[in-house]
Amino acid sequence: MTALMLFAAIDKPMVSEMQGAAGARELVCLDCHRRPNVNTNEGVATSRAFCFSCHATPESSTRNLDDRNISLQVEAASFQNSPHRFVACVQCHTDVARSPHRTDMGAQCRDCHTVHGEGTASAPHLRVDCQACHFTHEAVMQDGDTDRIRLAAIDGAGEMPPLTGRVDHALQDTTDPETCRRCHHDQNAVGAPAAVLPAKSLLCVACHPASWSLNHPLFMLAALALLVGLLLMVRFWFVGSVKGEDESLHQKIGLTSEAVWNTLFSRKVLIVLKTLLLDIFLQRRILKESVQRWSMHALIFVAIVVRFLLSVFTGVLFSLNPDGDLALALIDKNHPFTAFFYDLSGLMILLGIAWAAVQRFVVKPPHVLTEIKDNIALGLIGLLVVLGFVAAGARIAMTGIAPEVAVHSFIGYPLSRLMDLLPLDWRIVYPWLWYAHAVVGLAFIASLPYGKLKHVINVPLTYLLEEVDGTDKSKRV
Repeated sequence: MTALMLFAAIDKPMVSEMQGAAGARELVCLDCHRRPNVNTNEGVATSRAFCFSCHATPESSTRNLDDRNISLQVEAASFQNSPHRFVACVQCHTDVARSPHRTDMGAQCRDCHTVHGEGTASAPHLRVDCQACHFTHEAVMQDGDTDRIRLAAIDGAGEMPPLTGRVDHALQDTTDPETCRRCHHDQNAVGAPAAVLPAKSLLCVACHPASWSLNHPLFMLAALALLVGLLLMVRFWFVGSVKGEDESLHQKIGLTSEAVWNTLFSRKVLIVLKTLLLDIFLQRRILKESVQRWSMHALIFVAIVVRFLLSVFTGVLFSLNPDGDLALALIDKNHPFTAFFYDLSGLMILLGIAWAAVQRFVVKPPHVLTEIKDNIALGLIGLLVVLGFVAAGARIAMTGIAPEVAVHSFIGYPLSRLMDLLPLDWRIVYPWLWYAHAVVGLAFIASLPYGKLKHVINVPLTYLLEEVDGTDKSKRV
């Protein structure tokens, strides 16, 4: 019975009772310097009631700081329908139970909650305090000292000097798209895009850490085109003979599946791994033919493959340990390693594209045949990288990231400084650049099974079949 009474006191009775008790006598040391067991309902009720003895009314919670009245009032009603209604105040505000009684860190949401990834709110929002999105409080600001987006103070009506600091602890319904409009509008002062952009999808994993979903019609359309193209490629592969079978498609698929499993669970898997590393990733066969040709291919292919592998690794790591330092570094576009790596790999791809273009249109050696499919492939990849760099520069210019942080993006940051000279509102322009980059990227992914780029799939498969089956390479058709 006592437990039930204390549990109910979290919402109503104990607040007023403790207020009366505190107001009737002078506080003694143990009124503050004690900590009930907040892992029990009774302890939570006692701890919260003690905090409300001062923080429930403006009269007992107002402080003066720099000639401004600071209200530290918290309304008990804001916890009525909150998942925090059974959590003690000191479990979130971990550094206030001390002397002097103040906080340097604020509420520590991540003591209980993990950082959300790309798919939850369209981006990790690593520079944004949790309260800026999750509290019903409307005013947000960019803190120049910490370079973070946080709640701004509320000015109390009719107060001279103004009353500031009171925050409603009720939680916002983040499933409502209008919640994002708090920051994402064309007049925002926190460096956010004017439009709410979709999360990067599964198809973006080719170059970026992304969510494992398809959450926008553009991504769905590109995925459908890619899937149809892959099915057509598989259908073409099974037109010929498979292990002596010429007629039955069912038998061909069965024989292929059997061969794959027999390879994976035999010593031949070592041959597969060796071929993947030397002939596909390091492109040993091309190196034997021409160092120049190998260098051009390696700049493009190796950079794309490494970006893809890092994206997959980041996704797996984040799903297993989202609060790990490595996972947070890899999803943070502003982290020194991440910013440098993606600029470096993008530059490698761009140099490879430029080299290939010079070969085809300037040098024109006899063995190089310029076809429209080749030009389209080169154009798509080159345009994709250029738009990526431009979008990165616009993002840095828009968000106002500190130079000592942004400088690690050694291409994006100089571009951002040039963009600052243009009379453009990057909050409005950036979404257009983002969609342009996304559309070109999706066109590149969707076109893989159809144009000249299908050799990215066919050639590695051919190499693997030759090595596993011991096919004479001089008898290629």
